[in-house]
Amino acid sequence: MARRAVLIAGLAALAFGAAVATGALEWPVDAPIVTGTFGESRGDHYHLGIDIGGGEQVVRPVLPGELVFRYEENADYTSLPRGVGSFAVIRHQDDVLSVYCHLKRQLDRPDRTAFTTRDPVGVIGDTGYSEGKHLHVMVFDLQTGSWINPLSLFPPVADRDPPVVRRLALRFGERIVDLAYGITVPAGRAEVLVETYDVRGDVRFLWPLAPFTVRLELNGAEVSRIGFEALQVKEGRMVLRGTALAASDVYASARLLRLGTVELRGGESHLLAVVRDFAGNEVSRDVAFTVRQ
Repeated sequence: MARRAVLIAGLAALAFGAAVATGALEWPVDAPIVTGTFGESRGDHYHLGIDIGGGEQVVRPVLPGELVFRYEENADYTSLPRGVGSFAVIRHQDDVLSVYCHLKRQLDRPDRTAFTTRDPVGVIGDTGYSEGKHLHVMVFDLQTGSWINPLSLFPPVADRDPPVVRRLALRFGERIVDLAYGITVPAGRAEVLVETYDVRGDVRFLWPLAPFTVRLELNGAEVSRIGFEALQVKEGRMVLRGTALAASDVYASARLLRLGTVELRGGESHLLAVVRDFAGNEVSRDVAFTVRQ
């Protein structure tokens, strides 16, 4: 019961990641189609897992473990998060939890408590706040109190499509200047903004996803790096694990990332933004411009 109490408290906060070796987890479905990535800004929250589409598939654990909690939508647990619908939580070695959300409502609950990676946990559904059938899967480390990006733990999937960089800009106070070759900007401190997103190659329309890392260089020297490896709560703020960066400090809007502040001095300058997705595809945007003396 103490274990369940700890689990429920963590889920109610919905604010945590896990530390497992890359490639150590199995995909929870046979035909995964990634429709949402970790760390995306969803307006009123940040995405603490990934979304997997592909129809009404059987869901299995990402690692062997023990079922420690199962919730069926419309059951009377008012302290639990409502948006995730029917969900199950499995505890693995080293205090790692995996959470499977939006499951199809099951009338017959399995008596099983011990699971291998081939035992069904449920079926992909659309319970909770869902705009279609999909699985939201999260991985949580009880020891560090953080959510980790599942895509950094699952075996890689084929992806030849690099991210997109739409614009690179400087913000001077309330004024935003889009950078282009040969432009002249004032000297002083400026915040660097990049509009970027990853894409799905299996659809013909725009379906923006969050990238994995974004790196910024000024005149050949790295000045900042953002990576969506893990998120955790510190002092009431959702931060990128290992940094002091709050998620709210990273996003200016859903696709516009804040890469930090640079000091611009008179003369020629060069900014380079490099964006990488989880498959290792990279794209860069570089601009040479003039800073007024």
